[in-house]
Amino acid sequence: MPFYYADGNYYTWDGDAGEYQAVEPPQGLSSTPPQGTSTPSDAPAVSPELYAYPKSGQTEAQQKQDRDECSRWATAQTGFDPTQLAAAETGRTSRQAYMHAEAACLEARNYSVR
Repeated sequence: MPFYYADGNYYTWDGDAGEYQAVEPPQGLSSTPPQGTSTPSDAPAVSPELYAYPKSGQTEAQQKQDRDECSRWATAQTGFDPTQLAAAETGRTSRQAYMHAEAACLEARNYSVR
């Protein structure tokens, strides 16, 4: 299972919740990542997901609501819906526009987005 490290915290992807969850450091690691550990800022420029970290102590319920609302807003702004199978056929430019819109929405709601 991959772990991500940002702002002094470790995160893993929770597929059931559809978001990243803060977790304890992996067994055998300290609270700071070892040299060469991958972090979201080291991720490739094109990623299928945004990494959004709450900056104001938003609850899990608030994070889910914000992600859902920003996803709907980004879809309305760009016409790209990542939940639709046909979305894969619309191309990289549409997906990038969608991700840019979603990131802008989340940043406006006080998240750090990568």
